[in-house]
Amino acid sequence: MTTLTDSLDKFSGAHGASGYEDAVRALVVREFQKLTDTVEITPLGSVIGIKRAGGTRTRRPSRRASASNAPRLLVEAHMDEIGLVVTEIRDGFIRFEEIGYWDPRVLPSQNVWVHGRKTLPGVIGSRPPHVLTAKERKHALTLDDLFIDVGMTDARARELVSPGDMITLDRAVIPLQNEMRAGKAFDNRASVVALLEFLKQLQNSALAWDIYAVANVNEEDSALYVGAQTAAYAIQPQLAFCLDVTHAQQAGLNDEALPQTGQGPCIARGANIHPVVFEKLRQTAQRHALSHQITVYGGNTETNAWMMQTTGNGIPTGLVEIPLRYMHSAVETLALSDIQGAAQLLSAFAMNLNAADARALQGETFTRETARQKRDARKNAARRAQRQR
Repeated sequence: MTTLTDSLDKFSGAHGASGYEDAVRALVVREFQKLTDTVEITPLGSVIGIKRAGGTRTRRPSRRASASNAPRLLVEAHMDEIGLVVTEIRDGFIRFEEIGYWDPRVLPSQNVWVHGRKTLPGVIGSRPPHVLTAKERKHALTLDDLFIDVGMTDARARELVSPGDMITLDRAVIPLQNEMRAGKAFDNRASVVALLEFLKQLQNSALAWDIYAVANVNEEDSALYVGAQTAAYAIQPQLAFCLDVTHAQQAGLNDEALPQTGQGPCIARGANIHPVVFEKLRQTAQRHALSHQITVYGGNTETNAWMMQTTGNGIPTGLVEIPLRYMHSAVETLALSDIQGAAQLLSAFAMNLNAADARALQGETFTRETARQKRDARKNAARRAQRQR
């Protein structure tokens, strides 16, 4: 049986910068086919796995979202990563531009893969400090100062590499102490893993809502969050959740307002978050004694939640975040327990939704849980605790 650690290793190790998500998409499709009734791919390449209301897998043929009368809950995570793209080859050395946002200080001496006609190993180089002037040594490197060496002549490099080819980091997941992990692309493959764990926990559960699990494209390269926007428009859910990462406390960044790794997932609150959805999620965490933290945003959360809430007629949207150190680097670091906690929080929320909640959302109030729902929630919590022993 695939463990959470196995999934994180596999998805972190996959290569798929924004606009080049093919390899990651293939992994997601394979996993969604095990856990949902129907798998669809949007024209832009996002993957939608539909788990119909009820307690068992139906394995029905693909149907449009409107075919079911059950309300729709969308839970999404973006599957792309930041990367690089070839711009030119000069004297056998590859010049590049960023996909998404990189701090150039973290790139020198990194191992990379250049995904051309063949996938080539390479290293990011720069002029050594010995040949720099005193003035040059005082300034941080820029992308223009960096290049990739694949060990080839100019002619051979041009045969195998073309402008527009994707470049990604070559970095395996590193186990740290206390069940911490470091690696590349945890933003946002850690959330994709949490999304899969969420679906696993819903297996054999009696659900009143259809669940739409979505792995979206094109988050890192666009302020418009086009993958999430178009997928949400196609689904038109009554409620949506974004799963993403957020900055955690670390050396040099010990702002007490920032969450800590290992203390549970974060429930976001602010202008980008529907207030009733936030409150319902917080109550779920408290009722099930799930560790959690609160993050606060005055405006744009810089996640897919930003665009989903304004899609169509507007979608009540929530945001669950995994605390992450060293974001947008080769050694993004997190606690495995926070991935698991995010999945548990959302599965408890989904299992407690009832048919009346969709109507109640229109009036910004959820219905109260019945005694039976509370008993079912306690039983589900007990079963999860038993499985974890």
